[in-house]
Amino acid sequence: MRVLPPSVRFLLGLAGSIAIALGSYGVGWIGPESTLHDWAALEFIRNSRGGVTIAGLLVVVGALMLLVAWITLGLSLLERRGTRGGRDETRLQGDTRTAHDSRSAARRTSLNEVVASAAAWAAPLLFSLPLFSRDMFAYIGQGRLMAAGLNPYTSGMAALPGWYGIGVDPLWADTSTPYGPVFVWLERVVVQSTDALPTEVAVFAFRLLAAAGLAMLAYYAWRIARLRGLNEAGVLWIVAASPLVVMNFVAAGHNDSIMLAFIVGGVYYALRDRPLLGTVFVTIAIGVKPIALIALPIIGLIWAGAAAGWGAIVRRWAAVAGIALGGLALVGWSLGIGMGWLGALATPVSISSWYAPANILGIGVGGLFEGVGLDGEVAQTVVKLALLGAGCTLAAYLVIARRRLEPLTLLLGCFAAIVLSSPVVHPWYGLWLLTLLALKGAERLWSMRTVVYSTVFFMLIGLAEPLDLIPRLETDTRIPVIIVGVALVGTTAVLIGSELLVRRRRVALGFRMPEPA
Repeated sequence: MRVLPPSVRFLLGLAGSIAIALGSYGVGWIGPESTLHDWAALEFIRNSRGGVTIAGLLVVVGALMLLVAWITLGLSLLERRGTRGGRDETRLQGDTRTAHDSRSAARRTSLNEVVASAAAWAAPLLFSLPLFSRDMFAYIGQGRLMAAGLNPYTSGMAALPGWYGIGVDPLWADTSTPYGPVFVWLERVVVQSTDALPTEVAVFAFRLLAAAGLAMLAYYAWRIARLRGLNEAGVLWIVAASPLVVMNFVAAGHNDSIMLAFIVGGVYYALRDRPLLGTVFVTIAIGVKPIALIALPIIGLIWAGAAAGWGAIVRRWAAVAGIALGGLALVGWSLGIGMGWLGALATPVSISSWYAPANILGIGVGGLFEGVGLDGEVAQTVVKLALLGAGCTLAAYLVIARRRLEPLTLLLGCFAAIVLSSPVVHPWYGLWLLTLLALKGAERLWSMRTVVYSTVFFMLIGLAEPLDLIPRLETDTRIPVIIVGVALVGTTAVLIGSELLVRRRRVALGFRMPEPA
């Protein structure tokens, strides 16, 4: 694999995105009562073993094309420092102004290419059927609960007549919403405004909200990159252009893009000496997903200043907590749902991901206990709670004992402590950490490898998610085996090719390319 010309990798990524969108019509999620079942051509594809297999392969091959385009785009950023940028600098060392202008032009070219690629690769997926997750159907169901006057913090989806026909995952039947009052309000607004239209219109509206969140996230990530002297193109390459981003924040429509956008925006305004606005932004993020509470003490530390004593810090923490909790209590009161969102903080211990370290350890310890005649399930739960408690303790230690660390480093450390100790780690949780890693400064080759290998791992998790298959095909193991097999072989080949390319070109200096002025 060689570094592709800009136009080739742009078109390769676009073709990959189109392939995913087309494949989604064969294996993407639609509700049992969806009007799309009236489309004869669509039903023919979705009821045919061959049609479903081809559609699934389109999704996987499209994702691999996006991966190749994205990695080669990242390698081109490295290449500018290792080759042409170095020669330009040597040739122009007698003319500092010209060298500066050359670097500025190269920075703009890189940034424009990344932004254009991210937008073009995301656009076709706006029109795909839901893939990699069914959460958008849950958003619709929770919005209907609100519209019916029910409290989604005390009522599960089963309280809603016809909930299964929407397409909601049965796991939501008796599960209260894990989202904050701001997003619950958005759910009600979307449902009420699309009530007379097919469900797919509401799905599209939620996808537009997620895409808008991604655009906002990219904007504030760019502002922070400029503020901190980071490579702007490199930051957006991670935050906005990766296959994992478009898979989860566009195709799957996860609201995490909105939460992250307000967290990053809040940090930006706090760093620009506007801590009250930063606090408001983080409050909105908490109102989308309560896990954003992690960012609140960081805003307080930025507000207090690096040299502040404990008195000033405690006052700032009290101020940000009062603003956030008071604002969210007011929103909850106005919606008639109170502070039920606090219970959503317990969600990470109620479900598990098979690949989460805490879950793997918990299963292992539970098996040992069962082997000696003890209650393995209780042991497994204790291990999960203990590890999550350790993660929370580590986050508290960082905020208290290491409070003078650079704020984005501190924020990344706190999020990593919570996420990696949790028994549930969804692929979109990985994007929390990758986004904060980019903003902290992923400027060395090992950082780029961390980003790429993490992206590939979570991509494979997403591609291995169950497809929307009719009962006759659900028991056909050949379909998932073929799809997962192609994904494994393809990603392995892409990673090997990229490593060989890096080694051959001896690009070892890092990602700050071209260097900022």
